[in-house]
Amino acid sequence: MDFTSIHAAVEYLRSFGILAPIVAFILFFIQAALPVFPYFILAGAAGMVFGFWEGFFLSWSGALAGACFSFYAVRLVEWDWLHDKLTRWFKYDLREVTPFLGFWGIVVARIFPVIPTPLINFVSGISGISAWIFILASAIGKIPTAFIYTGLGNHMINTEDLFSTLAILAAVIVISYVGMRIVRKRFWKQS
Repeated sequence: MDFTSIHAAVEYLRSFGILAPIVAFILFFIQAALPVFPYFILAGAAGMVFGFWEGFFLSWSGALAGACFSFYAVRLVEWDWLHDKLTRWFKYDLREVTPFLGFWGIVVARIFPVIPTPLINFVSGISGISAWIFILASAIGKIPTAFIYTGLGNHMINTEDLFSTLAILAAVIVISYVGMRIVRKRFWKQS
């Protein structure tokens, strides 16, 4: 299993024939729990192999299922000792996170993929937010990245134009950077 390039990921998925969608879903599930390969390569390959809509659905639903699994696994293990350590370290009790802050924090963290997905799942699992808030925020927050990476893969296979695909990717990176700066300045401004 080689996910160092999009071409290798495409060939790997195609090697499963009619089982390829199931394998892709499982790979997205695994990637959300343990990022052993890059999400953007797998999502781009899904767009190339399955087309935009099926690739988008597989990348979004597989990643969401993996995130939910991680969230519930953390809740089952009850990391009270780690929660206590984080509370002392950050001087903030994660179980006191309001539903509003928890929801929007997860959405923003998912949209701007600066924080690794497993860390979002883990911290959410030890926080006080409800499972429904986590699921809804994750479902909404995962839409843009699944849409963009799957769309880029699909664009690349349909146009065979590397230049325009890279231009779109560069635009997405610039927009993400500017968006993150605005969010930080507006909502996480330090006193």
